[in-house]
Parts: sequence; C-alpha cells; structure tokens
Amino acid sequence: MFKRLRQFRGVEFQLLLTVLLFFAAGYLLVIVATQQREFVATVPGVLSVLWPSALPLLLFIAVSLGLSVRSPDADQIMLPLVALLAGMSLMLTARLEPSLHVLYQCVAADGTRYSCYDGIDEKQSLWVTLGVLVLAVILFAPWDRLLIRGLRLSLLNFLDHYRYIWLALGLLLIGATFIFGVDPNGSGVNLWFNFGLFLFQPSELLKIILVIFMASYLNEHREVVTSGYRLGPVTLPPLPYLVPLVGMWGLAMATIIFQRDLGAALLLFSVFLAMLYAATGRGWYVLIGLLAFALGAYLLYQVLPIVALRVQVWLDPWATARGSGYQIVQAIYALASGGIFGQGLGMGVPAIVPAIHTDFIFTAIGEELGLAGTLAVLIAYALLVFRGLHIALTIPGRFRGFEQLLAFGLTSIIAVQTLIILGGNLRLIPLTGITLPFVSYGGSSVLVNFLIVGLLMRISATAWVGRRG
Repeated sequence: MFKRLRQFRGVEFQLLLTVLLFFAAGYLLVIVATQQREFVATVPGVLSVLWPSALPLLLFIAVSLGLSVRSPDADQIMLPLVALLAGMSLMLTARLEPSLHVLYQCVAADGTRYSCYDGIDEKQSLWVTLGVLVLAVILFAPWDRLLIRGLRLSLLNFLDHYRYIWLALGLLLIGATFIFGVDPNGSGVNLWFNFGLFLFQPSELLKIILVIFMASYLNEHREVVTSGYRLGPVTLPPLPYLVPLVGMWGLAMATIIFQRDLGAALLLFSVFLAMLYAATGRGWYVLIGLLAFALGAYLLYQVLPIVALRVQVWLDPWATARGSGYQIVQAIYALASGGIFGQGLGMGVPAIVPAIHTDFIFTAIGEELGLAGTLAVLIAYALLVFRGLHIALTIPGRFRGFEQLLAFGLTSIIAVQTLIILGGNLRLIPLTGITLPFVSYGGSSVLVNFLIVGLLMRISATAWVGRRG
C-alpha cells in the first residue's frame, strides 16, 4: 500500500487538475457569452452545463491514477499537455457551433434546409472520449503478455518484425477508398469510409503505419544506409538498400497524390526526411530530398489544377477575395482583429471563415484570444514535441534502435502536422487540408493522435525500466 503511494504521479495529477479547472472556467465563459443555454450560478447549475463535456478530462485523471499503479515511470508531462489541447478543442467547438449553425445551412434532397454543423460540440466530446479510451487501451491492455504467449514477441517487437504486413494493410486501406470511399464534403475526392455512425479517413492511420515501417527498416539497415559509397569527396547513398524504403514510401505518396490529399502527402514526405536524417545523420539525404520535393512540386503545379490554384491563392489571395481567396483573406482579417489579447471568447465573428472548426481553428484562437492565446498554444505544442524527443533520447543502448526511431517518428508527425497547418493559416506556405492535432474538429485525426500519444507513453515507460535495469 505505502509502496503504491510513493509511486503516485503527483506532478501529472496536479497539472491535470489545473487543466480541468481551466477548461471549466473557459467552457462556462463560452456558454454565458454565446447564450447557448440558461446558466444558473449554483453547483447543480454549473454541473449541468459541464456534464458530459467534462467527461473526457475526468477520464484523463482516471488514466493518470491507473498509470500510478501500472506504469509509474511513464512520462508525466505529456498527458496534461494533451488534456490541455483537447480541452481547448472542446471549448472552441462549443463556442463555434452556434455561429456555424446560423451561417451555414445545407439543403436536403427534399428541399428542406438544415444546419450543416448541428451537434458538432457533442460529436467532438464523443471523439475525444473515444480517443482517451484508445489511449487507455494502449497503456493498460496486457499486450506484451498476450503477444509473448502467442508469438513470443512483445508489442514493440511485434510492430518491428511485421513491417511489410503493416505497410500492405495501410496501402490496402488507401486503395479501398477508390472503391468504397465517400466524399461527405463535396470536395470531389473520396477520402473517407462511411461506417454509418461515423466516417473514417484511412490516410490518418497510414502516417503511423509508415513511421513503423521506416523505423523498422532503418533500424535493421542503419549501418549500411549510413556508410554509403565514396565517389571522390562525395558519399553516395547505398541505393540497393534505399530502393525498398523509397519505393514503399513513393507508392504511398503516389496513391495519396492521385487522390489529391496533398496535405497528407506533404506530411509523409517531411516525416520521411526527418527519420532518414535521424537514422543516418547525413545532411546529403535531406538536401537531395528537398531538391526532389522542389522538382515534384513544380511538376504538380504544372499538371494538377488544384495545386496551381492553391499556389495562386497563396501568392495573391486578394485577387480572388470573393472566390477562391475568400477563406484566407477572411482568416488574415480575423487574426489582425484579434490584436494582442483578442476579442474575448464569444465576442468575435470567427465563423465567417469557412472551415474555421477544422482547417482554420488556429485563426479562431487568434481572433478571440489574440497573440497571447496563440503563443500559449504554440508553447503547449513545443513542450509536447520536446517531451516526445526526450522520450526518444532516454532510450538506452543501440539495441533498442527501433523504439528510439519509432518515438522520433511519432513525435515528428505531431510536429510537422502542426507546422504545416500553422504555416497555411498564417500564409507562410500554401494551405493544405490537414488538421491541428488534438484541437481541430474531426474524429479520425483525434483517434490517431491519441494512438500516437499512447505509443509514446508506453515507450517512455519501457525506456525508464531499461535505464533502471
């Protein structure tokens, strides 16, 4: 009993309580400011407003208590950071839903009009709740015991040894969208599976699968890939060992580009270069990759109209401010109106920006919380990436290379995805259709990001055990 008390994860628990109080205050402020329902300043009145939206954050505390018993050595900072970002998502979705309900109406087949975004607050609460449950399953299910009994492999060894099977399944999922995919947004591209109760985007899962494949392949062939061939003063890469890696990655990229999911293609390319550099330390590989990217981007600009359109809108959105440039122009005005401290929660008009709850959620933060709020969110992401890299660096010994590369790759997904969407919102790069991790509305992205965090925290627990051993 006393031993378990000494293992209590106090830092994590205190941070989670702080996040819960922050969420409760922000959520109540949103309800009052937007007048979504009658608020009575009593304990039952407060609880009636917060429940069940606070359920995901209460589950975070339950996960923390479970870690105190099962994996006390797991990272104590990552879970509160994820809870903070998820709480921000729930708060912003609750704030945006009334505005979206008024501004955007859809027309049914029989001609009746209805809200396009009705119930997104409840749906996001459900997705975050399911995400926390996915996190708990990754952390607490006896994966090692079950896999060792059946295959004599731990969970991480299981992921390492069957890399081609995971890659084949990922490509099969992407290929299946050509046959069974649907287009719920009217974008002209079938990127989703419709399971009746929910939609799922398989490209979200593909990024984890490719990271597992690259971590396993680079770990097995690290020495050969690093050595290369000498041609005068230049070290050339060992092409026979890079061809399978680049080929599998290129096949996945080609599939996504053919579907015009350019955001996922850019994300996978960036993570691929980051992992290749981390495994080899060769700057030549990154330079060659960037040159190949520049050439490919130019070719896509010439061939694909959607790429040319996004580049033109990026360079001069005001030229088409009433058409294709409307979204980015309104986003620029929204960020400018936010100033230093913002308009205040519920006091701005962020819903004028199309897709404000998904692609442009950072713009909503900038308008209503100002530069101070956006910097706070950026600090949270910086700390989250730092903790992921810290987990990778704490893994001892070269014989655990797969875990180290896997942790680095999973962290790179969060870092690169955040940079891409922020760059698009701030007009630093052309806009791509991906989401801000944990904050943007969307089920597939939320579940996959929680899966990433679950794997990182499980790796962190084994890393500390390895150091003590």
